[in-house]
Order: sequence, then structure tokens, then C-alpha cells
Amino acid sequence: MSRDPKPESKGWWQTLPGILTAAAAIITAITGLLVALHQTGFFDHGPQPASQTQSKSLPAEQGTAAPPAAGVTASRPLTLPENTEVRFGQSVFKLVSARLDPYSPDKVSLHFTVRMTNNDRFDTNFWSPSFRLMAGGLLQSPANNLNELLASNSSKEADVEFVIPANLSTVGLQMGDVGEGKPTITIELQNPRP
Repeated sequence: MSRDPKPESKGWWQTLPGILTAAAAIITAITGLLVALHQTGFFDHGPQPASQTQSKSLPAEQGTAAPPAAGVTASRPLTLPENTEVRFGQSVFKLVSARLDPYSPDKVSLHFTVRMTNNDRFDTNFWSPSFRLMAGGLLQSPANNLNELLASNSSKEADVEFVIPANLSTVGLQMGDVGEGKPTITIELQNPRP
């Protein structure tokens, strides 16, 4: 009596459905990797625009358009208002200085030097999410990425930059407590009078 040899069974990866399943898994993994890299900005090589959110209400003195700031050709300091200090929780933000710099034909760069004091017993973040600028009816986040850790019971100064239309005459700076309807410090952008 002769035995028929048993046909060998193939592994799942050697069958057409197995190959298709493996190919679909590889394509899904590569697509997921590409999406993740795109979302982190890996493929963006140009300058990142500052994110903006629409504001529903704007006081009359903030974000009004006027030609004085237009045509900025050199850096110039700005006069600060009388009150430049904001308390938020255990932190104190103080606006130390402000200057206007040329950026492009229709935009200017607004630089603020801010001192943050951390009166808490824990370290805290000294970072861009603590600042917003009401400019031209929009609540705008900083153009630079400030991200530092401030030790407990200490102070540190840093620069915060906003890129805004050159035709604005006033803006409103928020520090600490930011968002729609939060208090602002009004900054006049027009040329100083002789």
C-alpha cells in the first residue's frame, strides 16, 4: 500500500489574500507616518505664519487702521502706557519695552521685551501661549516660539514678537490671561510727534 504524500500547507504570507493583507498593512503604516510628519511640519520649509483666531468684539481704540505706522523703514522704540504690569495667578508679567521694526512692504514686526516673575513655589512655563495681540480685529499669537521654564521665586526677561499689518495705529497686548474678552494693554504705534 502506497502512501500519498501530504501536500505541504503554505503560510498565510504565501497566499494571495495574505500578500494583499500584508501590502495593505504596509501602505497604511507608511500613510500614517507621512500624515504624522506633515502635521509636525516636517515637509514645510517656508516661514510659519502666526496662527490667528477671530475676535467677536474689539474696543474702538484697539486695532484701528491709520497710516502712521506704514512705511516703517528703521527700528524705533514705542512709548509704553503708564500701567504695563499684569498679575495672573502667582505670576506677574511686566512689559519692559516695545519697538517697531520693518518686516515687509505691508507688515511690521512688533517686538516686546517682557519680564515674568514667578512667585509660586513651583517652576512655571514662560512661553508663547501666555501672550496674544489684538490687532486689526484679530487675536493673534506670537510669531516667535518662546518656551522656557521659569524657576520658583525668580524673574526672567524674554522677547515676544508679532507680525502685524503696517497700517494699524493701536494694538492691545494680553499677557497671562489670554483670550477673547480678556484685558489688554493698549499700545500706540503711530510715529512720535516732534
